Amino acid sequence: MNAVASSSGSITSVTAQDIVTGERRRFRGRWYADCTGDGAVGYLAGADYDITRQGHMGRCNLWHAVDTGKPSPFPRCPWALDLSDKPFPGRGDKRLDKLGGWYWESGFYHDPILDREYIRDWNFRAMYGAWDCLKNVDKAFPNHRIGWAAYISGPRESRRLLGDVVLTRKDLLEKREFDDGCVVTGWKMDLHLPDKRYNKGFEGDAFISKAHFEGYPMPYYVPYRCLYSRNMSNLFMAGRDISVTHEALGTVRVMRTCGLMGEVVGLAASLCKQHDTTPRGVYEDHLEAFKALLERGVPAGTTGKP
Repeated sequence: MNAVASSSGSITSVTAQDIVTGERRRFRGRWYADCTGDGAVGYLAGADYDITRQGHMGRCNLWHAVDTGKPSPFPRCPWALDLSDKPFPGRGDKRLDKLGGWYWESGFYHDPILDREYIRDWNFRAMYGAWDCLKNVDKAFPNHRIGWAAYISGPRESRRLLGDVVLTRKDLLEKREFDDGCVVTGWKMDLHLPDKRYNKGFEGDAFISKAHFEGYPMPYYVPYRCLYSRNMSNLFMAGRDISVTHEALGTVRVMRTCGLMGEVVGLAASLCKQHDTTPRGVYEDHLEAFKALLERGVPAGTTGKP
């Protein structure tokens, strides 16, 4: 998706490009759902949003090493991070399972949108720097090579589109109940920040993170009003770009919770069509019908399960 047309607070079309053929197509509709993660549809349409530019969660390029069963040299890598005298997970204890995991993460103090290529490249420089150090400085893993590395990085946080409710840490801790609670959470507030054990020498550009968990009373139901835009009348959102604060994002950003948001948005969209209304209109005029749909759930056959 790379273009949006809007008028008078309503989206009129979205243009998407086929990443294989390059063909562009324009889609006209009455309702739209921004599930881009970065809030790209909403941003291009002019939707209200928030973003934590300093101290946000970073992005990963996962990787792992494999045993080739024979000597597997690795050339020195002068453009990688020089980790010759630096600690990193998997170095001291020579554990392969600590290399390339989710905590090999960077970009906490870089713009998560404009600097995404820099962040990805920093992840690569950390990966090759660690492998260069292990192979050529520590003389470890003589028969191993890097077997796989993700060339697309996985982000955890960027834009958050604002709805009629912005869910906060305080709401979660106090278990504030909303009359339109619809998506159940099953994860603690999990925020990734630079791991101080590996931060020295890379202040502002750390590449190893630590998960900081904070509990709250569970189960908790995210309100439906977090799933549509407050100023674009026909825009839903689902995923990590919904209407929450930086802290509250720590619980709603995980995959199964995001999947539940998609189901709920689909149910709400069916009411929009049935009653010729807006996402906000579902809450204001058809809340009981919406709750009845939630009780019934997604119709059989649409999820691949009976």
